[in-house]
Amino acid sequence: MAKEKFNWKGLFINDETSEAEKPRETTPVQPSSNSFPESGKPVSKFPVHPPKTTLVSDSVLTTIIEMYESGFESLNKPGYDFYEFFKAIKAVGSNDPSVYKMAFTMAQGVDSTVSKNTLLTQADFYIKEIEKVHKQYQNQGNSKKSKILSSQKSRKDTLNTEISDLEKKLIEIQNQISVKKNLLQSVDTDIEVSEIDQKIVANDKARSKILETIVAVVEGIKNNI
Repeated sequence: MAKEKFNWKGLFINDETSEAEKPRETTPVQPSSNSFPESGKPVSKFPVHPPKTTLVSDSVLTTIIEMYESGFESLNKPGYDFYEFFKAIKAVGSNDPSVYKMAFTMAQGVDSTVSKNTLLTQADFYIKEIEKVHKQYQNQGNSKKSKILSSQKSRKDTLNTEISDLEKKLIEIQNQISVKKNLLQSVDTDIEVSEIDQKIVANDKARSKILETIVAVVEGIKNNI
């Protein structure tokens, strides 16, 4: 039965209930009489794990893969189509040509209208739908990333401007402090004070000199007249 198409929320928006928490329908097990024959020949296997990448953590990658698989399942149309054929091939886990032939024979036993062309047409539908969803969320992710980076740049520019202004003020304050220190040092070496000190000393010496002469004359008067 067809399910709601591509409700793949949560890729960049957190859903209240994740896909991993939702109950999944189990695929009925085919009777043993319809199982694929085993072969002693080496077979081509599908990759069990996705390619490793240093940019994505295993937990994030696993979550997104599960969302895509759930979305793929939600596109399943009524009756037997490419989705059931895909599930049959994947269940065996082999990419060997004989597996495809046996799966095709079994598919025609379920629905006589199944053909190579119908399977390819249906596969093209699923591929296009998945590509559309991929593009949608890629655009959404890039848009959200751009907004965050733009916000970060704006914040950085503001902070850099504020820091630059503060640094200018700091330089100005440091210059003012240097000027004040020089003024403080100049207070102790004021030329006017030095000149006054010299005049005070000279005044004392001049007094002493003139008084000595006057006292000597006074003594002469006392003693000689």
